[in-house]
Amino acid sequence: MSQVESDSYSNSPILQDNLVLGSFRLLFWLFFHPAAWNNHIKQIDLTIRPDFSLTELPRYQWKNGRLWRVIFQSYLAWPFVVTAIVILLGRLANQSAQTILINVVLGISLGLAISVTVGLASSVALGVPVGISVSLIVGLFGGQLLTLIEGQVLTFGNFTLSRVGLETAVIGLAAGLSGGLAFGVALGITPNEGNSSYSLIRQISGVVIGILIGIGGGLFASFFQGNIIASFLLGLPFGLVIFLRSRSWRRGLVGGLLVALPVGIYQLQLNGTVNNLLGTLAFLALFCSLFAVPYALAERFAGAGAGALAGGLGSGAGILFFLGNTEVLFQVVWFGLAGILLGLTLAWWRPVVMYPFLLIWNNVLNRLDEGRAQDSGKRPLFRYHSAFWDEYQRLPLLNLDSYLTFVLKNWPIEGEKALAYLSSSHQRWAAQSARIELDAQQLEGSKTLTLLGQVYAKLSAGELEGLASPLLRSFSRISQDAEAAQQQESAYNQRLALNAVEDRLDGLLRELTRSSEPYALRFHPIAEQWRQLVASESLSLAEEAELKQEIDSPYIIGVPLTEQQEIFVGRTDISARIEQLILDKRQPPLLLYGQRRVGKTSLLNNLGRLLPSTIVPMFVDLQGPATRSKDEAGFLYNLARSMTRSAERQRRLSLPPLTKDDLLDDPFTCFEDWLDEVDETLESNVALLMLDEFEVLEQMFEKGRFDETVILGMIRHLIQHRLKFKVLLSGSHTLKEFQRWSSYLINVQVIHVGYLSEREAFQLIESPVVGYQLKYSPDAIQRLFDLTAGHPFLIQLLCAEVVAMKNEQVPTQRRLATLEDVNTAVPHAIEHGSFFFADIEKNQVDLVGLEILRFIAKQGEFGAAKRAQLVEYFPSLLELENGLADLQSRELITQADDGYRFEVELIRRWFE
Repeated sequence: MSQVESDSYSNSPILQDNLVLGSFRLLFWLFFHPAAWNNHIKQIDLTIRPDFSLTELPRYQWKNGRLWRVIFQSYLAWPFVVTAIVILLGRLANQSAQTILINVVLGISLGLAISVTVGLASSVALGVPVGISVSLIVGLFGGQLLTLIEGQVLTFGNFTLSRVGLETAVIGLAAGLSGGLAFGVALGITPNEGNSSYSLIRQISGVVIGILIGIGGGLFASFFQGNIIASFLLGLPFGLVIFLRSRSWRRGLVGGLLVALPVGIYQLQLNGTVNNLLGTLAFLALFCSLFAVPYALAERFAGAGAGALAGGLGSGAGILFFLGNTEVLFQVVWFGLAGILLGLTLAWWRPVVMYPFLLIWNNVLNRLDEGRAQDSGKRPLFRYHSAFWDEYQRLPLLNLDSYLTFVLKNWPIEGEKALAYLSSSHQRWAAQSARIELDAQQLEGSKTLTLLGQVYAKLSAGELEGLASPLLRSFSRISQDAEAAQQQESAYNQRLALNAVEDRLDGLLRELTRSSEPYALRFHPIAEQWRQLVASESLSLAEEAELKQEIDSPYIIGVPLTEQQEIFVGRTDISARIEQLILDKRQPPLLLYGQRRVGKTSLLNNLGRLLPSTIVPMFVDLQGPATRSKDEAGFLYNLARSMTRSAERQRRLSLPPLTKDDLLDDPFTCFEDWLDEVDETLESNVALLMLDEFEVLEQMFEKGRFDETVILGMIRHLIQHRLKFKVLLSGSHTLKEFQRWSSYLINVQVIHVGYLSEREAFQLIESPVVGYQLKYSPDAIQRLFDLTAGHPFLIQLLCAEVVAMKNEQVPTQRRLATLEDVNTAVPHAIEHGSFFFADIEKNQVDLVGLEILRFIAKQGEFGAAKRAQLVEYFPSLLELENGLADLQSRELITQADDGYRFEVELIRRWFE
């Protein structure tokens, strides 16, 4: 793709080498696509402002050929534009071809002289873009319209406007329009230097000061007409403007004299053509001063937007008061006010006036592209759509979203570029609508369970705002659940997970059926298609298992158990202890700690069915979005979202909504207000806020993403002052490692989650689910317990290997697991569970602890290393003592007589 092609959908398009075409494009950029003008100036020199004036250019820039080419091109298109307008007006007035030709020649000659004079004066003092906009209007009205109304009169009912009145009114109209147009151009090319950083009072004051200066200048010029010295004084303000821009008093003096000279000479009342020309130049000089001074002063005081507005209103008001002593005051005032109003509101009414013409143009492009789509070698004409060049059009462009979707489908690369551009423009609604439709098509294309489980990675749910975003997030989560179901090692767990996916799809279908949202009708068939696909796959897995007479493995390895999974056993003693502490009037925070993979998160997920219904569990996984947030507002938003989902899932309790926008200004105050609403929603119930993987916050504090005192202070405040909230923290840190936060967790009550009791372990082995088909011999059950010491993860790991091995045997041997089967499954379990053992080796112990574990492992099955042996083996007694203490706190070793041994035989075998 060429450079021109790659820049078709951007704010940095390429300027043609052709002088005339380039001139038209520069003029087009100023009035329709100011961002392109800004970027083109930056390409020439990054130090030049987009609204640069000639007087502020440093000396070396006067030798910049590219810069002078832009200045020359900026004025080159003017005669062509004016000629076209004169011909059009002449035809509308039914003038003859000869008259039109004469008007073109005279109009361009006079208009060119006027526009160049005003344009250069404005370019010197205020900036080239402002000069171009002012010269275009002043030159057009002064050259063409005054030529066309020569000898004409205008009648409004009983009121007749003479030629003199009409000319004067046109002058007032031109003054107002040019000032207003300059306001629009100046504000367009300096969007980041507008009024956003200034207070409203300061902006209004700047504009008022500008208007007063303009009125004062107009009255001064009107009062001292005929006074040569006073007339020369009109050049001083213009010189002041140049001085403010250039910081050079010489440039200011010269500029002031150049403006004052025609004004003063005109007062000599010379006769003939010379005096008429000087009169025109004198009026233009006055206009330049009346526009430049309010513009420059207000800009320095209140920004470019206020400056442009003050210049437009000030020059218009000044001209009105200057001409106010003539016999045509009425005409001047009304036409002048009309010009000011039209100019200042150009950005409002121009998009409305142009809208029907743009629709026709865009529709023609769409029809042409529908034909070009058949030829893969042709580029789409979509790049000429007004959405990519009319920067001021804020009205939604009809059918832009469907056109964009069509381009994305037929020209993906080009469509993605267009999508990226529109996403940050006034037409971003179309980009969002197209993204939603593309996502819908992606979802529809998921014809297999594999594709269904992969589609979430292609969705833009997290990038969208609005009504469709929650819906797409639901599909994304269902897709992820489907992928997780397919990754389950046993057919039984696959079916179990797919049943949960089917339940979620049933819930989504109910929501879509009841919903009146515009996207519900589009996505309902997709949800129905997914549900049928998941149900069919689940049925297929059941039939396959029945045909093969396989034992379904209910064991889940590597992920926490959810409340839907029947395999969760035991922990009733811990839940009873938690319930007792929740009812404690002292409001103590709870700390749930234990070794990794010991089942803490599984317990938190299942507390909802172990605790009374008056306690509402609110589970928050701090390894998830909460700690991936970029700031505190994002953290609080994700915290509230997790609490809301958990309350809905565990107790069918709907909490009040909390949006990202709510948290923008004052996040913590807003979050406190939200908690007040949650308090009311709870009524007589108690909320148990469970923050899992609490130690992850420490990493966020160290990275500086969150303020430790603010986040932990908020949690402490919640613990102390919200009676309906109980806080439970869960993590894998040892108690010693939690001490650093003791000042925030006053009176914390520690709850230890250890290994399963023998009774609980036997239940998990023999009866993990109702109707379990595999039976164990007594010595096999005991061997399983001896090898795992009741560690829930290791029991499931070893039992899953036993089931997998039994399914490979003949059906007559398949239903009974023996001691030999258990021993045979051990090496496979250690291999498949290597991530668990490697985590201990690499992340939980230091080098000294690692050496101790390896030394004890050499003592054989259930063997212990005597203390004397350890002291003899390790040269540093202090390091040995610290290492032994750390390993015991992590429940890896335990004391045995006068030595130490592994708590879990399976872990010892890994280190052996």
